[in-house]
Amino acid sequence: MVWSLGAVFAVVALLMVINYRPHSQVTQSVDYPAAVELAMSQANWPILVPAAVPAGYTVTSARFEAETYGGNGDTRWYLGLSDGKSGYVSIWQSDGRSGKVIAAATNNADCTDTAVVAAVTWQKCEVAKPLTRSLVHVVDKQTVVVSGTASWDVINAFAASLVEKAPTH
Repeated sequence: MVWSLGAVFAVVALLMVINYRPHSQVTQSVDYPAAVELAMSQANWPILVPAAVPAGYTVTSARFEAETYGGNGDTRWYLGLSDGKSGYVSIWQSDGRSGKVIAAATNNADCTDTAVVAAVTWQKCEVAKPLTRSLVHVVDKQTVVVSGTASWDVINAFAASLVEKAPTH
């Protein structure tokens, strides 16, 4: 019986060695300048981008697409950045219905406070699970949400660094 149990353990150990996969995550970067150029060529409104990518952060997502939380013809510019650890910050800019966009982009966070960042008044939103800190600004038919798991200092600095890029079409 001991020999049988030893043989089973040996087979299990061999299978574990053969199938071992490290669990580290590799942060993939995207072609950010190309995504900005594409967005500028397709958008009917100025898109917002950071004047510079925050130190230690990598652009991991950049896309201009149909707004899934809006009506026909509504569009969204999305840019996400990661520090490769637990810090993430993004901008979600949309011409879709602001209520639905805000709920989706903030993970249904409570927006109970305001913050003035670079002379712009933003709604300040936060939810604990999943951790999401957001700044929301609505002007005319444009909704801008700066959101993420990064500290408030990083989120505020990111919002302050946003500059407009005019459409090129």
